[in-house]
Amino acid sequence: MPNLEHFENIGGNILDTKQLKAFLHIKGDATLWRYLKEGRIPQPKFSVSRSKRLWALDEVKAHLSKNKGGEI
Repeated sequence: MPNLEHFENIGGNILDTKQLKAFLHIKGDATLWRYLKEGRIPQPKFSVSRSKRLWALDEVKAHLSKNKGGEI
């Protein structure tokens, strides 16, 4: 499970793609989009544009804790 203490104050409660990848400890965009497709992480809360998506930190935490005990 990601270390939540380091990410409590990332941009308020909103994560962009780069911050979400850091939170999940993944490096590649392909891995992130695969996790989305497989339902391992929730869909973005907001889509500003095709390349800019935002996630609510609370929703990501809740999804991870609900599915597989917080593991990706």
